[in-house]
Amino acid sequence: MVRKTKRKLPDPAQIDEAEKQIREYSRTVKFTVVEYSVEFIVHKLNAERYYVPDYQRNLIWKPKEQSKFIESVLMGLPVPFVFFWQDDDGLMEIVDGSQRIRTIRDFMADKITLKGLEALPAANGLIYSDLPMSRQLKFSDSSLRVIILANETDPITRTEMFMRINTSGTQANEAEVRRGSLPGPLMDLIISLANSPEFVAMTPISQALIDKREREEFVTRFFAYMGSFIPNGPNGGDIPTYKEEPRLFYFAYVKDVGEKIAAELAATGVSATADAMRKEFYQMLQFVTATSPNGFTKSVTGNQVPRVRFESIAVGSALALRVDPTLLQRTPDLTPLLESDPFKDATKSDAANVKSKLLGRITLVRDWLADK
Repeated sequence: MVRKTKRKLPDPAQIDEAEKQIREYSRTVKFTVVEYSVEFIVHKLNAERYYVPDYQRNLIWKPKEQSKFIESVLMGLPVPFVFFWQDDDGLMEIVDGSQRIRTIRDFMADKITLKGLEALPAANGLIYSDLPMSRQLKFSDSSLRVIILANETDPITRTEMFMRINTSGTQANEAEVRRGSLPGPLMDLIISLANSPEFVAMTPISQALIDKREREEFVTRFFAYMGSFIPNGPNGGDIPTYKEEPRLFYFAYVKDVGEKIAAELAATGVSATADAMRKEFYQMLQFVTATSPNGFTKSVTGNQVPRVRFESIAVGSALALRVDPTLLQRTPDLTPLLESDPFKDATKSDAANVKSKLLGRITLVRDWLADK
């Protein structure tokens, strides 16, 4: 007989905090449910009354995936909800479901030839206009259930919903979502620095990661941590706004600082905030180039830059330079630290997003440099 381990009861304060968070989040999500025919939705899409946000435009199903979806509609199978959000101009942003809607539109425009169908193999090779008129009408009258998010739903909540409910086979990554949702001077700065020759040379990564905008992710994380770090606290520093929900933390940072930079530019034509960020980033690159023989990689021929390693070296070095700018002239060799067991333990990928692990790996480098 297996003896059950007695479960320790949670702290009542934890339960109260959980309930508080649930209430706060649920208040931000208001919606209505409607049902539209696919003909109606396609008409609105063609009239640009419904639109696909930038961060989803490059997400396209492969022909086989498109055909399988059309087959499901022809078979009368239920189609998952699609999510819309009505913007301030009265237009509908497709939060989730853009690939389904675009596939239906393209099929009805004879741009898709069915292939690879298993349940309806006789339909392979057909286009929409090949179907009998009665079947075309039945297809166009097929309905989609639509959830329309209230206009006051903020960008953070919308993109969080997209990342959680996205039902497509190809998903946008976080860097793409931020780039599409938060255009502006800060995003322009992040993209510019991510593609600078100096940074590209120090971050040799695969083409697949380049295409996923991994370098933009590096730059965003650097700024978010540096901009949110406070040196006070029992552990030598803290990032109070980091709640172990990374994408929400980065999104909120880019949104808030982006608005601040935009306001500065609108008022004076220059942004002291953006100039300071750019200066600190290049100063960090200069320092790491001089102190780490392999940059952010593990070896001379390395072609990988794990996020945890980048964060530890880049943010830790920049924090140390804030405390002691003379390090830039003294350029102590980082090799003994980077080859040490404490550094290797701190930059393991397990529990990478846990706040204590994040703080541990960036303060390790900062404190090591402080002793030099």
